[in-house]
Formats: sequence, C-alpha cells, structure tokens
Amino acid sequence: MGRNSVIGLDIGTSAVRAAELDLRRNPPTLVRFGQVMLPPGAVRDGEILDELAVGEKLAELWKRAGFKSKRVAVGVSNQRVIVRQVEMPWMEESDLAQGLAFQVQDHLPIPVEDAILDFQILEEFAGPDHERMMRVLLVAAQREMIETLLSALRRASIRPDVVDLMPFALMRTLGTSPEFAQIQVLGDDAPRGVAEAIVDIGAGVTNIVVHEHGVPRFVRILVAGGQEVTDALATALGTGFEEAEMLKRQAAFEPVGAEAERIIEDRTKSVIEEVRGSLDYFCAQPEAAQLGRVVVTGGGGRIPDLVSRLESATGVPTEIGHPLAQVRLGKLGLSPDQLAEAEALIACPVGLALGERR
Repeated sequence: MGRNSVIGLDIGTSAVRAAELDLRRNPPTLVRFGQVMLPPGAVRDGEILDELAVGEKLAELWKRAGFKSKRVAVGVSNQRVIVRQVEMPWMEESDLAQGLAFQVQDHLPIPVEDAILDFQILEEFAGPDHERMMRVLLVAAQREMIETLLSALRRASIRPDVVDLMPFALMRTLGTSPEFAQIQVLGDDAPRGVAEAIVDIGAGVTNIVVHEHGVPRFVRILVAGGQEVTDALATALGTGFEEAEMLKRQAAFEPVGAEAERIIEDRTKSVIEEVRGSLDYFCAQPEAAQLGRVVVTGGGGRIPDLVSRLESATGVPTEIGHPLAQVRLGKLGLSPDQLAEAEALIACPVGLALGERR
C-alpha cells in the first residue's frame, strides 16, 4: 500500500466499514468506501465476540468494495480501553516511552502487564514549587481484547499497520473546522479557552472527544447508541430488528404512530442524558476550557430531533459534522442519496486513514 494509499477500518457493533484514501494530493482523495452488515451479537459494546463471523464479513467487505491492499489502520473503542490525563514530573519523551509501565501503574485500574500502553505528551507546565511538570494522555488497552481483534483480522488475511483509538480518528476528520478555529482565535477575552466536543453515536458505542486546537482534553467511551432505540422498538412493538430499524429511520421524515414515537423519544432521551453527563463532567473540571460547540456524527446522529435536543440539553451550539469536507471525492460510484447516507458513517474510517498521512 505504501504511503500513497491508506485504508482505515472501523469494526462497529452493526457493521464493518472501510475507507481508502489516496494521499498524494492535499486534501486526500477518497477512492473507495464500503460496508457490510454484521450478524447480531458478533460485536457487542465495541468488543468482538465472534471472531469467525467478523473475519468472514471482513473478507466479504474487501471483495465487494474492491480493496486491493490488506494493510489497514484499524480503530478500537470499547470499555476495555482506558484513557486518562495524568500529570507527572517532566522527562524526555524517550525516557517516558522506555519506563512507561513503571510510571503509570498507579493510574490504571488493571495490572500493567495486562495492558498495551501508549501515550501522548500534551503540554508542559510549572508545578506548585515551580518544578517542571507535564500533562500526558495515557491510553491503555486490555491485551486480551487487542489479541481478539488481531485474530479476527487474520481470518481475513488483513494486516494492521496501526491500531488506533477511535476518538483520535474523529478529531482528525471533524476537529479541523476553519470556522471554529477562527472562533478560538477571537476568544481571547474569555476567562478560559474554547473547546469543541465531537460526539460519534454508533449502534452500540458512543465516542466523545473534547479538544482545543486539536489537542485532546477529554475522552469518554459510552456503551450507548442508536441500537438502544431499535431494540426498544422491536421489543415493544413485537417486530423484527430490521423492521424496527426501518421504523426508526422513517420517523425522521414522517409520522410512525404515537407508540413508536414515544419509544423513540424516551430512548433518545437516555442517550442524550449520557452524553450531556459526560460533557458536564468535563466542564466541571478545574481549568477546563469553555465548550463552544458540539459536532455530532455516526449513524445514531440521524435519530429524529437528536441534534436539536442535545443542543437544548447542553446549552451549546450543536450541529451535524461533515467528514467528507476533509477529502476530495473520487469515482465512488455512489448516488447523491448513497453519499449522504455514507457521510454519517465515514468519519471514523476516514480519520483512521488520515492518521497515516505523512
């Protein structure tokens, strides 16, 4: 594949999706995108439970979409990924990398030997006694979960060059708005900085990342998403999953009956409250930046009235994100309607591919 072409792979709760970018121009060109639905239960809460089923669907995705390379940047996002912002005495990055396990054990709820660790130095600052300190974003993924992911990829002969965190991918795709950057520059009179939250609402997992000028300040992964609405509809109305999913989407355009609309409203409220609680937690932290905007993406973002209701709940301007604005469009063979449908689902795979840009 080399540096000219990169494939980003998103293994979600309901589907596997991949996007291929040609990186030879700026902005990069989206040359291929595809998705294949997963059988129910193959992935739950962002974790692979059925390696064989996922491997088979990945092989089907590669065949359908026409991907030539088997090398990918793959994302992870589930409750077995721990993200912490920690403060520690300043040291060279190479020294931190060498002694990371020793330095961070007290910050992890799991034994360090059971985790695969990574970090990003965010900034330096002066401590209470003017000592040199640094803030570090620590990421710890449980080793067993990563090994299961790699095993599923091997079943489709796919080789991961990078295993990346989904919230970071979202930041690359949706965290570079020129309009919002201008708001940040002009916000010098504010007592705090201005931050942006990106909220990716998937079927079973919702990713939240808050950043300032592209520097991550807060990451939270919630086990909540659009599938809660679909499951509630199917249970209450006695329908199959596919019929309930169609009913949920239909509700965005026309009446679907009082009972269905009540269920959609109630379950949407639950998802919104989870997101609002996470954003409130960030805003309550000492020296937290002022939250200036919320950007929503993911299939769950298409739930009727979710964006306007989230804006009302948070009191922060909220809008749908447009990840395709970050790329040129190649000859994808998609109709305008198909392209609009794909845009809600493509932020993660595109962001994963952008992480490999040199």
